[in-house]
Amino acid sequence: MAEFITPGTVRDRSTVTPIQLSAGVECYEIVPAGTYAEALFAQQYELKNSSFELVADTNDRYLYILDGEGEFSFADHNNPLKEVSVKEGSAAMMLAGESAKLSTTSALSVVVIYVPGPATPWAKRLAKDVDIANRVVLTRLGAADKQAASSDREFEVLFDKNQASRGATMFVGFIPTSGAPEHYHLYDEICMIVNGNGGLQTGDHPLQELKKGSAFHVAPRYLHAIHNPHPADVWILGVFRPEGSPSAAYYPDGRSAPNNLED
Repeated sequence: MAEFITPGTVRDRSTVTPIQLSAGVECYEIVPAGTYAEALFAQQYELKNSSFELVADTNDRYLYILDGEGEFSFADHNNPLKEVSVKEGSAAMMLAGESAKLSTTSALSVVVIYVPGPATPWAKRLAKDVDIANRVVLTRLGAADKQAASSDREFEVLFDKNQASRGATMFVGFIPTSGAPEHYHLYDEICMIVNGNGGLQTGDHPLQELKKGSAFHVAPRYLHAIHNPHPADVWILGVFRPEGSPSAAYYPDGRSAPNNLED
């Protein structure tokens, strides 16, 4: 039976039993698909002096390098991208049916968030029409301008419809000291901390620690708050569907947050 966790449950690879895929390659089910239909899910791969091929399937995949450095190889008829160096902050988008390879001569940690491709009924309904001529396969944090949310909160989009992401948006949100107050979204999202420390507060869980590598699922209309008692920003990687603005958020009474919030 598939593993099931409730929204707002924080996990990281220290709390998950790894799956040994091959020599030097481990996989951690950070956010399992559970029993949801056409669910988002996330895996973390740890490579040590090894390589790993991401085999094509029915999911679009959004990759983010958490630590280390290595090489990313990807090619199809429309995007002849040869081996490219990647490091912490690099991100990639693969559409269903495509394949890629990651390799490292040292160590590489990468999170892969899976979004059902539009071959399935619900994903097909959520998918946006995109111009494949704008397709971007590889980018990195800092390549795009930051955008303002509410107050002094900001976010940077890595992939959305402008880069031919047809079903989801990938971004990093920057949460300053004090955090983000209780709010909810209308989209379905997987989040992972990629820098900093804080806490997650929900109605279902006591305050849970957030640190680099902490991941959780936020269901639509699920109330949550991000706490940041530290002077440094908390950076949150998010992938959500349907594709849209990371700033779209609402207070518990249904009011739209001014200038909106991000996770």
